[in-house]
Amino acid sequence: MNTMSDIITASYATSKDADLVSKNLKKWLGCEANYEIARLALGRSLMLVDAPPSAPDGKGLSIKGGTLFGSESDGNYLWIALLGEQLRLCGQPKFSLDALQQLVRNHWHRGVYLLEADWQSAGEDEAKFIDLLARRAALPETLTQQAVGNNGSDMVVPLISAADVDCNNLLKKLKDIGVAAEIRDSAVGARLIRYRLFLSDSGDLSLLGGRIDDLEFSLGVGCINLYQADEPQTCYLEIPRKQADWQTVTIDQFDGAARGFCASNLLLPVSPGVDVVGRPVVFDLAEAPHLLVGGTTGSGKSVCINALLLSLVLASRNRPIKLALIDPKQVEFSLWRNCGLLYADIATSISAVINLLDQLVEEMESRYTKFAELGVKNLVEARERGFDGGWIVVAVDELADLVMQGKSGKNAEEKLVQLAQKARSAGVHLILATQRPDAKTFSGLLRSNCPARIALKVQKSTESGIILDETGAESLLGKGDMLIKGVGSSIQRAHGYFIKTGEIEKRLV
Repeated sequence: MNTMSDIITASYATSKDADLVSKNLKKWLGCEANYEIARLALGRSLMLVDAPPSAPDGKGLSIKGGTLFGSESDGNYLWIALLGEQLRLCGQPKFSLDALQQLVRNHWHRGVYLLEADWQSAGEDEAKFIDLLARRAALPETLTQQAVGNNGSDMVVPLISAADVDCNNLLKKLKDIGVAAEIRDSAVGARLIRYRLFLSDSGDLSLLGGRIDDLEFSLGVGCINLYQADEPQTCYLEIPRKQADWQTVTIDQFDGAARGFCASNLLLPVSPGVDVVGRPVVFDLAEAPHLLVGGTTGSGKSVCINALLLSLVLASRNRPIKLALIDPKQVEFSLWRNCGLLYADIATSISAVINLLDQLVEEMESRYTKFAELGVKNLVEARERGFDGGWIVVAVDELADLVMQGKSGKNAEEKLVQLAQKARSAGVHLILATQRPDAKTFSGLLRSNCPARIALKVQKSTESGIILDETGAESLLGKGDMLIKGVGSSIQRAHGYFIKTGEIEKRLV
């Protein structure tokens, strides 16, 4: 059994890559000692509720436990207790020094990359950086847990003053419609303010839900979201800010998210944007396993698709990924024509689309034959047995233009349905997008086999119903405002990254 003396005298190392980032952070922040950065990285990583992915190695800086955790006055028992509790939650049956050293290495590795992203998002300003960390530490844990998936990419709460939050006005408007509430806390995001309300009467939740239109009218805003929190008589109210006060979700924030999810264990990590308080929304397309995206002109649909594809390009540094792109309009995917990950030339004509889909169906069937020979059920297991095939993501930018092309369009739709029904285990996944979501575009078979959804602003509630199976997208703000529905999870609101064509091209080199 390990004693406190064993823990204090042991050495704890980070990865070689994290060591380089640590040295930069030490220089930027003017720190004198290496343990200062190490402690900051541990604390930053421990802010996330999920366990960190494994660090690639332990070849970086090594620090003795007495220096890393400090003395009793430095809180050494608290550090060790926090880490020990996470080992327990991760299923470690008995505390061991080896497990603790590995966990420290993993947190240290993840933490320095998160700190690097925070530093860049704060404009490399030390005061803003410290303020950002302080405000992040004060956020309720429930906000972290509501993300579709952090996976090491928890990020920035935009640098907005709390003075932007007009609590008194909101309380007055709530009282006017008969709701007595207390504001427990608030968080200001790029486009929304999220209030956590305590309702003195449990019946007020239904009352408030039925009077949302009146509240929107009295506040002069649209698309207020209301949903129950995880405490008794408590709910969240998300209210749009004035458009003049909106903040752009930048490419730097995307890059910060990418550093996190590329270090995760996700197979096909994608990030379409950030949640209402600035944390990146990340999910695994391999688990989705197929995605429907819909939004009208000006909704930000094309930029959203580009963010998803760029996520996959960056993830391909860790695993083999190919992109099969279908672009009936011949314009949306043009900037991807020189991408080195293309499975085949971008298909634009209906004949080229049919040919590409035939190749993909044949590839799927060929893989299943090989899997049977290997005695495995899916691509992950096959790769463990030496199979060298990678993941294939099929993206269709305008599904309506494709399926409306007579018999050929119907043929293409049938092949997409075949892939949606059978291709998941073969490592083939679909992203299907349209500006005109209706029952003709998204057939019942396509919808039922594509459980993950992203709805940007649409014109009618019926279009929202096609994408999400419920209304709400018709009231979105446009320009990247979206609702995301994951597999088995509730709908989450998010704001898309603003990624210019030139930024994508630089990352494709």
